[in-house]
Amino acid sequence: MDTISTGTLAKLKEIMRRNKEVEKAYHNAANSTDNKKRIHYFRRKSKEWKKFGEALKNKVRAALPAKGELKPEMEDMEMPSLDNGATTLKKFSQRERAEVDDYRKILEGQKLPFDIYHLIRKHKMWIEVDLSKSML
Repeated sequence: MDTISTGTLAKLKEIMRRNKEVEKAYHNAANSTDNKKRIHYFRRKSKEWKKFGEALKNKVRAALPAKGELKPEMEDMEMPSLDNGATTLKKFSQRERAEVDDYRKILEGQKLPFDIYHLIRKHKMWIEVDLSKSML
């Protein structure tokens, strides 16, 4: 497997940090609403972001040099508290559109190992499809 340059690693760590923020924000949103449809929606989104984050972390670790470590410096920075109505959905939608733009930039501008490139591209496409569907 290809190794990752220092600059690319920094960008990937930033993606992982932001991914954790989004995952936790969806989890918190699910816990702070009474609307069953929104609870299900937020939980599904949280699980998908968590699945992506874990897969990306594993692939990045595999691409690091033998002594390289992926330090857990991207912990516990959450999105601000949001109400549990239409504003929350709008904020998440804006955040995901920004992630799609960032993913596009890293896919076009960085030399990534194929597994990582494919994983980010797949997640980007998942977000785009999800955004194109009507919200709750």
